[in-house]
Amino acid sequence: MKIKKFTPMTQLVRLGAAAILLSAPSVGFDLFAPGKGGAAFAQSGQGNAGNGGGQAQGGQENQGGNGAGQGGPGPDSDGKGPMAGGPSDNGGGKPAWASEGIPEVELGRLSVARSPDQVLDRALAEALANISPDIVSFYNLSLSDAIDALASNFDAVVMYDSPLQSLSLLRDALDGSSVLSSYGVTNDTDTLMALFIGVASDKTVPVSTNTVIALTTILGAPMAEDEAAALAAAAELVRAAVLAGHG
Repeated sequence: MKIKKFTPMTQLVRLGAAAILLSAPSVGFDLFAPGKGGAAFAQSGQGNAGNGGGQAQGGQENQGGNGAGQGGPGPDSDGKGPMAGGPSDNGGGKPAWASEGIPEVELGRLSVARSPDQVLDRALAEALANISPDIVSFYNLSLSDAIDALASNFDAVVMYDSPLQSLSLLRDALDGSSVLSSYGVTNDTDTLMALFIGVASDKTVPVSTNTVIALTTILGAPMAEDEAAALAAAAELVRAAVLAGHG
């Protein structure tokens, strides 16, 4: 799966934007040039990944599931249980990404990336069903303008605040293109992925290189460290802007 380089985003990070943003609760970003885009995993079960701050589009997604006892296979069974068609595993009951050397990092709300493919597919469908002109306008902003809007006018921003929907859109964009382009979003995928991660993150949990490596590995398209570092730095600016604007 081809992953785009993040050189323009790296140039944005070199401006020292993170330090500027984190220094005050309300910050202007005129200095930015428009650009492109410790703990192990939380051990608690995945709960509801719903709307935050009244900004999410679509309903809340429930990551739980109702279980019921299953009888043994009948004589005509094909050997496929009720989980057939779910995420693949390595033969030991673990998902395929569990053996990929994922770094130890606190994911918080981002842990919903571990949801089964069918859950992420449903979240993507819900996100697209709830797209609006205001959402398209937000995701067409340059990274610096989006950061400014989040930090200084958060309540007026219309975006995907549901972590599950944002990460389903991230998974879709990891091949270098976004399904949002079919709905009028012309922004580059570097910027879109930074917005998806930064908005989906916990407001108080910094986005690191290891965060991006873990996310992209779980979602099936692990990034190289240099690419992950550039994306993480941009997503961290978005996360800090959400914290400054929303509190």
